[in-house]
Amino acid sequence: MKKLALVSVAMVLSFILFGCSTDTTPPTISGISEGQTLEVKVGEQVDLGAITATDKDGNELTITIIGFYDINVIDEYDVSLRAKDADGFTISLPIKLSVRAETCEENPDQEICKSDAEKAAEMYEALGKYNVDDNNNDVPDWQEDTIELDMGFSYYGADDATNAVWMNVQKFMEKYPNISVTRNPTFTSGWEDGDDGLLEIQIAASQSGELPEIFFNPKGAETFDKGMTLDLSMYIETDEEAQYITPNALTGMRTYDNSEIWGIPWQGVGPITAINLTLLEELGIYNPTDPDNDNLPGYDWTYEEYEELRDRIAAINEFGQCVFPGVIDFSYFGANYFDSVPNGYRGYNIDTGYFDFAGATNYGNWLQEVAAEAKAGLHWYDLTVMPGGQAILDGLQGCEDITNSWTDGRRGINTIYLWAFNAEVNSMVTKGQEIDIYPYPVAPEGGTTATYTYHDYYSLSKKLEADEDWVRAQAAYELVKWLTYGEEGLESRWGLIDEINEEARDAHELALLDDPELGAFVSPFITGDRYLMDFIQGWPITSNPNVMAIHPLVAGFGENSGGLDRYEFEAFNLPEFQFQMSNANPYPRQIPAFASVANDFEPWDIKDDMRDLSLSWENIAPEIEATLNEDVDKFLQQYSK
Repeated sequence: MKKLALVSVAMVLSFILFGCSTDTTPPTISGISEGQTLEVKVGEQVDLGAITATDKDGNELTITIIGFYDINVIDEYDVSLRAKDADGFTISLPIKLSVRAETCEENPDQEICKSDAEKAAEMYEALGKYNVDDNNNDVPDWQEDTIELDMGFSYYGADDATNAVWMNVQKFMEKYPNISVTRNPTFTSGWEDGDDGLLEIQIAASQSGELPEIFFNPKGAETFDKGMTLDLSMYIETDEEAQYITPNALTGMRTYDNSEIWGIPWQGVGPITAINLTLLEELGIYNPTDPDNDNLPGYDWTYEEYEELRDRIAAINEFGQCVFPGVIDFSYFGANYFDSVPNGYRGYNIDTGYFDFAGATNYGNWLQEVAAEAKAGLHWYDLTVMPGGQAILDGLQGCEDITNSWTDGRRGINTIYLWAFNAEVNSMVTKGQEIDIYPYPVAPEGGTTATYTYHDYYSLSKKLEADEDWVRAQAAYELVKWLTYGEEGLESRWGLIDEINEEARDAHELALLDDPELGAFVSPFITGDRYLMDFIQGWPITSNPNVMAIHPLVAGFGENSGGLDRYEFEAFNLPEFQFQMSNANPYPRQIPAFASVANDFEPWDIKDDMRDLSLSWENIAPEIEATLNEDVDKFLQQYSK
């Protein structure tokens, strides 16, 4: 019996030992590792779908997030993922929980994703001034209401059929047939005293309530002070395309007190640099057959490289040859280019409101050098007017028949203004002279690499605000945008060149049927029937790359253009050059005293005095500056707003 009992006890102990598990394997978590980050969008529930926890037998377990976090607050939190199996074994995996904002791609309606223009649009829409939509059909009323606009401008003549501006206005009306624009004959031509005479007509029209909704405005300061110009800030702030308007252009658009935007430039016609390649080849300076050794500076040239090129031409002149280096005309904006005077046009400091050129010694030194070169016989024009100059000219070999040293191919470098660009190029091509266009060179130390421009502006009548006619006001602005900086309107304007050329080409092909000996097609912009720059209108104020790509001088004119390829120059394709022209310092029409005083500062007269009287900049500049600033003060004392 004892033996049987012992066997029974042993069997029970064996059962107990083998029946109790000794496996302590904890659960596992997969899909994320320790220290890794789990992301969740703000305001949403944490998604653990890609993360699993299992026990030793592969059974799926519930995962719990342990630790503090706030799903509504963007931050990164230290938490743990925890799971527990049936035997009570647990796993705790430290991770980071990142509560992040939605991206703008995921939710573009977030406030943070709205551009400044979109925010401004919402603000002005709430005020009932912008994108007015009284019938709530999601179409702004300016695009569907019947609207009549009056426009006053004089450029390019009174004949609407051939007027480049009016032809583009008609394109706008085709785009928006609900808008009818008429051209006010009072402002097409016929006034005396230039801009001052036009201002008097505009003042009278404003007082009688007959000022056109859109008007050409060369007197920005005066019309603003007379309460004639609508503030365009709302439209600039709400327009994405307006964000490409360059900084210097904006300074000219703003009123002198920086409170409003009084107008928008539709034309910018500043200076550019031209080099006579034919002459430089003749002189042995340029070798077109060897691009690696053509001895010309690149388009990124510096002022020092520019002067070095001039010196090489001048050296040939010293041997009695009728050859002149020429100059880039820095005379009107040299105070900015050489000495960084803000704006600096005719030595005017736009920040102080006074002329500030006497201390621009680098500019003064440049004028002195030009005067010294004139006395040394390096400038053809000076030789024709200065005492003893004709004798020097007569002693130069090859000058007998020269009437203009540039167009006659004896000057290496010249300044061309954009309003005359096609005429200047035509004259050189006709005479067999090949030229190239260059940006302004990088300024010397102390200066600013920039140029200047003459902007012509459109303004809107303040009466639109007085009448609270915001629908017509926006329609008027959209037309101005079309004519000035908007991509669609500029494409329309420049497309007129192709339309006119194609029409002339078709007529030529028909004429060839009657006269096979008629010859090749020649563009009306080459024959003189049309003037190319009337349609190009210089350089726009925008740096929008889409606009730059379609600018005719950038895009070119295509095959069989009838000779327009003569206006294609490589430099126009350089973004730096494009921006240099778009961001040129504007003639400051927004300053009331400037236009009335500035013409009394004539730098070439100063140069002539240096040349003929052997005077220095220090002898001349301080007195002229003091007189001009006295005139500024007198003007402002008498100025009537």
